[in-house]
Amino acid sequence: MLSHIDKKLLLVIAILMLFGVVMIYSATSIMCAKRADIADSTFYLKKELIRVGIALAGLLAASQIDYKLYKRFAPLILGGAALMLVALTIPRFAAGSIKGANRWLDFGGASVQPSEFAKLAIIIFLAEYLSKKGPILDNFKKGFLPAAVVVIAIIGFVALQPNYGMAIAMSVVAVVMFFVAGVKIRHMAYVALPAIPLMTLAIMHSKHAHQRIVTFLYGGDPLGDAFQINQSLIAIGTGGILGKGIGHGVQKLFYLPEIHTDFIFAVIGEELGLLGTTVVLVLFLLFAWRGIKIAMRAPDNFGQYLAIGITSMVFIYAMLNLGVVLRMIPTTGIPLPFISYGGSALVITMISCGILLNISSHVQTPIEERIAILEDEPPMEGFDADFYGWRRNRRTSDTRAEHRTGIVSPSSGR
Repeated sequence: MLSHIDKKLLLVIAILMLFGVVMIYSATSIMCAKRADIADSTFYLKKELIRVGIALAGLLAASQIDYKLYKRFAPLILGGAALMLVALTIPRFAAGSIKGANRWLDFGGASVQPSEFAKLAIIIFLAEYLSKKGPILDNFKKGFLPAAVVVIAIIGFVALQPNYGMAIAMSVVAVVMFFVAGVKIRHMAYVALPAIPLMTLAIMHSKHAHQRIVTFLYGGDPLGDAFQINQSLIAIGTGGILGKGIGHGVQKLFYLPEIHTDFIFAVIGEELGLLGTTVVLVLFLLFAWRGIKIAMRAPDNFGQYLAIGITSMVFIYAMLNLGVVLRMIPTTGIPLPFISYGGSALVITMISCGILLNISSHVQTPIEERIAILEDEPPMEGFDADFYGWRRNRRTSDTRAEHRTGIVSPSSGR
């Protein structure tokens, strides 16, 4: 199976992962050495390497499991995610409040973040639902609304932690999947119109979230609420074109809080400069490109929606993180995929990528060629042809898709 996966995508994932390990060590080595309770410059590096090992095992296992199995177990996966979110309200299982948020479950000393599992569960659920209900998605009550209610319920539990950044990011991914499936924009607007004011009220009633909005809009105290974002901009601004060199950054010397998690991109900007940040951005663009190609050449609708959901999840979360570090959007608390220090986020991201790689091992003849043969039209070329064919056939049943792919001998499509 591994011989048939998208090797270009795997290479991008490997580079991002390696990049993350190097930058985490650079960001934390001095901090660990100076802390009396640690006094080991490799403390975070060792923990990250263990997590990388677990994440790689997850990616390898997921890449070997036929992605079609997730369609059968989609309701169970979503139900498990919902139970984990509900368990956060039970003190016996919750790991306790950290910085005013109750987001972690305690499993024998190991903390797990249910919202990370929930973001993948929603994608699997939507992929199964949209592939099954494709012909009636135009019907608001019978097609779109049931799925929207389920998604809103899960996202609502995430928002109650509170974790508004994650809730918004999950909503954007869901909207992308609905749009790709052909759901009418006005139907999504019917749901968004009441949901957006409710989310806004919730944010306004959260002192922490409200302060982040105010700081973003009006600045704030340079030595208080605005300290973190100001130090982030200083780090990126002083990096210049080529940066100060790995290990030579200054902001990591206890100036910038959370430097190895949500603000790791600031370390990249300071130590590797514009060149390093551009490389990171290009890598995520390459990830999105390969993911979209896999989605458009998947052999069935479930594979298409699953691939586009995973691809959009990684790319959207990355862009939100970059937007925060560059002060383009308010602070969200979303880590940078593959690169930020973390356990649950890294493992779930790698498992998701394993699923995407498995889908890539099943890709068929490029869809524009199949359409041309079926309709006796001159084949189009390039991305426009791919997108045209994909959107035109987005609501065909899996059975019909399999019938079409049987007309032409499968090829790698890469």
